Amino acid sequence: MQKNVVRRATVPVAAAAAMVTSLLSGGVANALPAGKYVAFGDSFPANPGQMDPAVPGRGGCPVSSSNIGKHVAEQAGLELHDYSCNGTTVFIPNQPQKSVIGQVDNAIAQGSLGPDTQLATFFVGANDTMQASILPVPLQDDLYVKNLTEAIRKAQAVAPQARIMVIGYPAFTSADETHYACPINANGFAPHIPASLLHTVEMNLQNRQQRAAAETGVGFVNLKEVSHIDVAMCGKDGERQVSAILDSDTASYNMTNHPTFHGSQVMGTTIANVYKSTF
Repeated sequence: MQKNVVRRATVPVAAAAAMVTSLLSGGVANALPAGKYVAFGDSFPANPGQMDPAVPGRGGCPVSSSNIGKHVAEQAGLELHDYSCNGTTVFIPNQPQKSVIGQVDNAIAQGSLGPDTQLATFFVGANDTMQASILPVPLQDDLYVKNLTEAIRKAQAVAPQARIMVIGYPAFTSADETHYACPINANGFAPHIPASLLHTVEMNLQNRQQRAAAETGVGFVNLKEVSHIDVAMCGKDGERQVSAILDSDTASYNMTNHPTFHGSQVMGTTIANVYKSTF
């Protein structure tokens, strides 16, 4: 089992939540510093759509008004500067607002990353995994780590006091030997489909995220232990945290195979708790 957070934040999510509760009861949480939270990433954290109001992000891309970053900022008492954007990549060539290095450069130029930045998160990599699937896995690993490391080091250089975290994706397959997925979750029908190949791809991405976090000395948040497959795409209507590809619970999400509104809240709470536990 992977640890929820490595390096700077090494407390599992459950323990982090308990620690935050303790801080609140002791009145220490009021001492959390005010400042900016800068969110970098792809459509998973951006999550715009038709079911809730989309607002313009700092990078010029539409983002959900109730996405993961919004919940993190509210619970951490920080001002959200959201640069996440649909289609963002780490190493596949892309437009500046859709390149994670370009997002960081933009945040620096606009003053979002600087002395008053308290938290920055990098939630990105799925698009590279899909678009570069024909490349050997070791090459994908090296390209991802090289570019994400560059982006993180740029952030560290201008905001050395900020807590920086790489955010892992929730589970798309089960952790048992069948590695089942639920691409269909409609009207209470959610068959478990064996998906070993998808599990391998999923874990390759998580491993390279962890490697980039370790090489830059920042935290890694393992959402798979909180948003595991049975509460993600296989979860019940109104309770699942990630929408299925064919999903009848349409009022609960903006995009298929992305966080539901409930999922955004759960994942945002997890990230905020890890951030607060480091004080």
